[in-house]
Amino acid sequence: MPNNTISARIDLLADPGSLQLKDRLDRIAALNTPVLLIGETGSGKDVWAEYLHAASGREPFLNLHCGDVPETLLESEWFGYRRGAFTGAERDFDGKWSVAGNGTLFLNRIDLLGPGIQAKLLRIIERRRYYPLGDVRELNVSARFLFSADADIEAQVHRGEFRADLFYRISTLSVSILPLRERPEDIRSLLAHFAWRFGVDVQLSAAGHRRLLDYPWPGNIRELENLVESARIFGGVLTDERVEHLVRDGATLLEMARAREWTLEEMEKAYILHLMRRYGRRTTVARILGISRKSLYNRLKKYESN
Repeated sequence: MPNNTISARIDLLADPGSLQLKDRLDRIAALNTPVLLIGETGSGKDVWAEYLHAASGREPFLNLHCGDVPETLLESEWFGYRRGAFTGAERDFDGKWSVAGNGTLFLNRIDLLGPGIQAKLLRIIERRRYYPLGDVRELNVSARFLFSADADIEAQVHRGEFRADLFYRISTLSVSILPLRERPEDIRSLLAHFAWRFGVDVQLSAAGHRRLLDYPWPGNIRELENLVESARIFGGVLTDERVEHLVRDGATLLEMARAREWTLEEMEKAYILHLMRRYGRRTTVARILGISRKSLYNRLKKYESN
């Protein structure tokens, strides 16, 4: 069964959609079949992956974010290498996949991988064997594969940006994680939890609560958490005024998106730049988004070049 920490986090969720997802993951936890978790940024893919792993009884759990390591270094980090495999390889190195043993390999945001590593990954998943760099002997993969991807991965497949054969191989069991705006009971329960955690007094009118439920939450759970944490910083009280401030900012983004019929990628860019204008610090924005500072830096550089 899942450990107490993960169970406690999942038990916070009270919406019927989340309860159905928990039940489904409980039923497939013991299988060795790959699972693909699909959802928007901040919707909780990491938490659900860790819950599924914990329910499986496996150890250890390796969360490998596909956007954190440059593709030129991915193979050495993941697969390991032998001494002399390349300049600077002065000793043998066991990669993350070897360390995973019989546990779980969670390839987080697999949709960020480039075409070269996608092709290699497909062969490895099919054969469950791989070569460390500089080695002529193959190693077995005993770990279970979990994957996560952004909500538009199928659109990436249709555009030719993500291999269709790899997508179909990893999505044997595909699990969609609903965005927070479609889980109203989770908004209520998470609001109460974050208020307790940050020591914030929630002083919202009925209209203020309704505004929270109607708000589209483009940043999902992390955005709600940040709202409550910011209330702690500014007086320790969550008021209708602070909620209105959040709603106005979100409404502006949505109106801009509707006017131009933005893609999800364009909406993500607008939201990230909005957070950078609001907070000014990459560390804070990366934490809100649930990505590494390097991943955020790469996104910002990409926006500058476009």
